Amino acid sequence: METTDRVVLRPFWLRIIGWALAAAFVIFVVVGWFAFPASIRALVTPFQLGTLITILAALIVMIILATICSVTADGEGLRIRNGVRVHNVGWDRVHKIILRRGDPWAMALLRPVDGSPFDDDLDAERVQLMGVQGHDGDRARQAVTELRRLQAVHQNVS
Repeated sequence: METTDRVVLRPFWLRIIGWALAAAFVIFVVVGWFAFPASIRALVTPFQLGTLITILAALIVMIILATICSVTADGEGLRIRNGVRVHNVGWDRVHKIILRRGDPWAMALLRPVDGSPFDDDLDAERVQLMGVQGHDGDRARQAVTELRRLQAVHQNVS
């Protein structure tokens, strides 16, 4: 029985706040720059201006990297994007998906690669699912429920 379920999960509030913050930084810098009189702007060297622009760009890149986190679940398993790092995990390795009260994001507890048994959830390898942010509340809990449902479907098929 092959299913074609595919779910893509992304943080909700983190994306809204991140993009608003990035826009605010750009607006603040542009308005701030033109708020100075031309005589003051003329004192800024190209190197100083380049440094300010580089710092602004670095801040915006960090915000964007935080906002592009996602979790994609399909018949193969999980594709987890945490910033620039991407993890591909097959359903056979997924032991449990958890989101406890107070957790910043969900986690996938994984079985060992070599298939050896483990006694306790504490021994499981962990991968953070930053695409499912705990502060998204009900949306995050529904996302974890959906991931658990897909896990059950695909682990029973194989």
